[in-house]
Amino acid sequence: MVHRAKLILRFALGFAIILACLFGAKWIIQLSALQIPAALLGMVFLVILLATNIIKVEWLAPAAEPILKYMALFFIPAGVGLVEHLSLFQSHWLMLLLLLVGVPTISLVLLSPIVKSIKFRD
Repeated sequence: MVHRAKLILRFALGFAIILACLFGAKWIIQLSALQIPAALLGMVFLVILLATNIIKVEWLAPAAEPILKYMALFFIPAGVGLVEHLSLFQSHWLMLLLLLVGVPTISLVLLSPIVKSIKFRD
């Protein structure tokens, strides 16, 4: 019983941290009128908190593992939407390919020095 209670509390702590990052991002977006998704900004907050060791990975693991385990289910509606608009993809395939390759590449190139500098400060 005690083990189960600890597991539930660990899950609640991890989930609360994830939600705090998301709601903090939503709050900042509302105040500043930024044009980026709150989930993306929340993930940036989470990465910064993890990289600076303000929060530990162990605190997030109990809540993140079930989410990651069933993540594929969240992509089913998006996949159905893609199939409905195949003609659009056929007419704009080059631009989509450039975006799908270019945006992650640019993000990695820009974010990796930032994360390295944060990690080497410790």
